[in-house]
This record gives sequence, structure tokens and C-alpha cells, in this order.
Amino acid sequence: MNKRKKNTEFLSLKTILWLSLAISVGFQLIFNLSMFFGETFFASEVHGPRHHFDIVRTLMFTTLNFILVFLLFLYNRRMMGIEFKKKYHELFFIILGSILITSALSLCMTWLPTLFDNPHRPHRPDFLFRIIRDGLVRDLSLMVIVIMAAQLARSLYKQKTIAVENEMLRTENIQSRFEALKSQMDPHFLFNSLNTLQSLIETDKDKAESYIQQLSFVLRYTLQNKEVIALSEELKCVQAYCSMMQIRYGDNLNFDFQIDSKYHDYKVLPLSIQGLIENAIKHNVISAKQPLTVIIITDDEAHLKVSNPIQPKIMDETGSGIGLANLAERYRLMWNEEVKIFDDEKVFEVVLPLKG
Repeated sequence: MNKRKKNTEFLSLKTILWLSLAISVGFQLIFNLSMFFGETFFASEVHGPRHHFDIVRTLMFTTLNFILVFLLFLYNRRMMGIEFKKKYHELFFIILGSILITSALSLCMTWLPTLFDNPHRPHRPDFLFRIIRDGLVRDLSLMVIVIMAAQLARSLYKQKTIAVENEMLRTENIQSRFEALKSQMDPHFLFNSLNTLQSLIETDKDKAESYIQQLSFVLRYTLQNKEVIALSEELKCVQAYCSMMQIRYGDNLNFDFQIDSKYHDYKVLPLSIQGLIENAIKHNVISAKQPLTVIIITDDEAHLKVSNPIQPKIMDETGSGIGLANLAERYRLMWNEEVKIFDDEKVFEVVLPLKG
């Protein structure tokens, strides 16, 4: 058994109180109706219809039902809050513990109804056995209702949580595409792109044509509407963007791709790798004296790493782009995976999980 706690917001104390009240009152109402119109399965000592309503007895049983249901809900919440190694272990401990709690309380409370019985009323020889049996059947029925209600509450909570997280993920994806497009359409980016293009047209028309194609491909990729994408597709855009940046910075900017082909069909989030490269270029000095090399590599544990030496600018640029916090949140929402960031003041590295 793993003692690590899980979220049990779906069974708050307030929720347990209301559920306990509703179940105990509803169960007692059904019990009273069955006794009023005839013999009930839970009280075999009753013969024929009972046409009077015993308020004291009803309040007593309702209170006892409430106590039992409330304690069972608390126990269920306790068990559902523990991280078990096996999923069926949780259900086993819930059922076993609930049976023990119900049986103990039921036996302790069996004698209470006899206080309200007429002492001169004749009873069958097996009277005590029958009321114990009837009490256990009644209380175990309540136990089943509580377990089912607790499981249903968790199921509904999970569905609601998943729906909220999916909506958040869609919002994050839309925001990331918008931010990426805004970054590409930034006046500085366009100004630099047009300057680079103008100089290429004057010196090398073939390179100018290639530059236009790469720019067009990057912008089209930015506008796509996909939640996940194959690594090979992401790398096409990344390499197009890198080609543009190398034309702009020349030999001062280099990219070292070490991607194992076995990961080409693995999934990544769109614009994740490109965003990391954009950040590396934006926040580091790139010059003949301080050339920048960005390394994009995969390891044997299905991770993709983007790293670069830290060469901070005197006046660092601030911008939007795909921020690390945004990227980390998108990975958490999509796959419940963590984006790892390492910074030893010499090298900056971000590790992205690849999903097979």
C-alpha cells in the first residue's frame, strides 16, 4: 500500500453530511412505507399492515442510519485518498473495512429497538437471531448504497475534471498558436526578414527564393490546428526556421541535430521545439566573437533535449513567444508529463518527453 495522498475534493465534509442526510432519510422513508403497507424484508417480526406511524422509532432509526452512513463515507474517503499499487486493492480494502464497520455498528445497535417494544408482546423463540439478521441486512444494504455513491461521486468528479482540463488544453493550444504567430509577425522579425530577403535578392536570388519558401512554410505551420504532431513533422518546421536563422546570422549561429530516427513517429506538442530554439536565439548573444550553437538531441529514454551555452545579452529582450511556463502547462494537461529545465549558469537545457 502506498501512503501517497490523492485528491478527494469530490467528498468534502459538507458533501458527506448532505449525502448522509439524504441517504438516511430516504432509506428510512422507504422502510416506513414498506412497513405501513405490509411486511418488510428488513423487519420480519412485523406481521400484516401497520397503520400507525411511530415518530420516536422513526427518528431513532434515521439517526442511527445517519451515523452509520456518515462513518462509512469518512472511511471511503480515507481509502480513496490513498495511492494503492494495484487499483483493485483499493476496492478490496473499501469493501472489507466497510463490512467490518457496518457489522460492528449493526450488532451494537441491535438492542436499541427492543427498548421501544412492548415487554408483554409475545416473540418467536428465534426473536434475537431474527432482529440481528434483519439489522445486518438493512445496514449492509446501506453500506452498498454508500460505496456506490462514493464511487459515483468520484467518477463524476473525474469526468468534470477531464472536461475542464481538455478545455484548458484547447485554450492553451490556441494561445500558444496565437503567441507563436504574433512572434513571427513581430515587426522586428518581419523587418529583419525583409532586410535579409532584400540583401539576398541583390546577391543570391536562389537563396532568396529558398528563404521565402522557408518563411512561408513556418507561417503555415504556425497556423495549423493540431493538438499533437509527429516529431518528424515538427522537425520539418524547426529545420525551416533554423535555415532562415542561419541565413540571417551566418556562421555565427549553428544547430546540431542528433535525432534518432526511431523517434520520428513519436508525438510532441506543435511549436514546442521551435519555441525553445526561438528563446535560445532571443536571449543569447550571437556574434563572431561569441557564436551560438543550439543542440537538439534525443536520448535512450524517449526524451528530446534542447540546450545552448548561456551567453546573456546586456539588454535582454523580453517577448512573448511560447514561454516555458506555457509549454510546461500544455504538457501537463495533455499527458500529465513534466517539462524539465536545467540551468547551471553555463548551459541552459530543456527536456521534453516524447510520447510513443
